[in-house]
Amino acid sequence: MRRFALLVLVPAVVLAVAPSAMAVKPVKSSASFTLDPVVVDDICSFPITVVSHIEGIETDFFDSSSGSLVRIALFTREQDTFTALGKSITGDEYTFKIQILFDEEGNPTHIYSSGVAAKIRFPDGTLFISAGRIDFAAHPGSVFLIAPDVGVTGDLDAFCAFFAEP
Repeated sequence: MRRFALLVLVPAVVLAVAPSAMAVKPVKSSASFTLDPVVVDDICSFPITVVSHIEGIETDFFDSSSGSLVRIALFTREQDTFTALGKSITGDEYTFKIQILFDEEGNPTHIYSSGVAAKIRFPDGTLFISAGRIDFAAHPGSVFLIAPDVGVTGDLDAFCAFFAEP
């Protein structure tokens, strides 16, 4: 019986002490903001101005020994307004997750987005939706991406035609 008590007691003490000595609690925060307009010239043959409204929760994760930031996870809702050639359309709200990973020096090493990349219902009822995974490191200099690296991209020809048609 005594041996059983020690087998139960030792792990219980380790579990009670270890989290406070070794764990660094993640830090959560929420935000809601509208980004400044950006001009995107790599979707259609003409420039498109995009304004995005974003709401979400950010969770920052820290290394237990050094305390340095190792990962940021963002769970977001976004709604975009696209304007080009005198026309404008506001897309439907959509959700996605972004993960940012950091090296020991605090430099981002990977920035991945998973989920919906764009969702727009055109006046004729047609739904444009792009969803999948985007690796932002593979697109240096891009300010807005509507097509995932892996997944499904909506009909870009129809997207561009909406703005180009009189």
